[in-house]
Amino acid sequence: MEKMILVDGSSLLSTSFFGLLPKEYLYAKTKEQKEIALKKVMKTSDGIFTNGVYAMTKSLMRLIQQQKPKYMAIAWDVTRNTFRKALYEEYKAHRKETAPELKSQFQLMQRVLDELGISQFKSAQYEADDYLGSLAKQFNGQVMTFVLTKDQDSLQLINDTTHVWLTTSKHKDMYSEIGQNYGDYKLPNGVFEHTVETIKYFYELDNPSQIIDMKAIEGDKSDNIPGVAGVGSKTVIPLLKEFGTVENLYDSIEPLDKEKEIELKKLFKELGIKRSPLKKLIEGKAYAYLSKQLATINCDIEEVKKLELNDLILNINEDNKVKIFKELEFSSLL
Repeated sequence: MEKMILVDGSSLLSTSFFGLLPKEYLYAKTKEQKEIALKKVMKTSDGIFTNGVYAMTKSLMRLIQQQKPKYMAIAWDVTRNTFRKALYEEYKAHRKETAPELKSQFQLMQRVLDELGISQFKSAQYEADDYLGSLAKQFNGQVMTFVLTKDQDSLQLINDTTHVWLTTSKHKDMYSEIGQNYGDYKLPNGVFEHTVETIKYFYELDNPSQIIDMKAIEGDKSDNIPGVAGVGSKTVIPLLKEFGTVENLYDSIEPLDKEKEIELKKLFKELGIKRSPLKKLIEGKAYAYLSKQLATINCDIEEVKKLELNDLILNINEDNKVKIFKELEFSSLL
């Protein structure tokens, strides 16, 4: 089966940017210290910041050389005001503004990819995850798909022919924990390959799609998804093992009478849940359903449904590559 690689561009560019910064920038505490540190950040002779673009481009070139995918696409986050923000104003509201020296590199990186001839997807309505999910679904079973990201939301996309290469500093420890050697895998640097089996092992979930239900109940601080207040991970897993989904859980709870309440509390104890979450679940029902909406990747973007697999064929434009690398002074990549 041919290989397709889908890349979370926003994730990779941010990681690349911070991975190629001088220590002075990272540890700067005042505006003045940061201004001084900025002088050491990689840029062209014209003063255009390129450290993130250089590092991401280098990673992609290495990825293509090592993995030799027939198909590739990069997805981008354009704005935080997507349909999820319309559902819940506080969604990702705690995130800091992107630093100007990183923000300026998004358009530049997208221009580099245009010159190279690598397919890209972005819009103000959807997040990068939604494009990754829609692309994986559109070509599910036709190719072996690998999603490269540091965002755990993409784990819900996993099936027999879609795996997630999760960027994590714990990748070696994770392989060691399952009794395997990271060095035995021909993987991109610093990733753990998540499959249906590894989701069962690390998350104790029967199906990767239950990642959505897990987030619906326990929430997700990184995205400011509320979940059900007071119901944590030690309670969520037994509940999902028993009921499968948020919908099944609430169908089993409601309508609630005294007899059902006694039965449920007894069941919770049998599941190893020490304190009954019944009251908190009932009070937090609206947030549970809202959180599931927020956590669910939209895999049905109309734009993607019109695509053919050949639209994503990877065919690097070598002439344009030389031209853009020279322009950005990436001599070591030529």
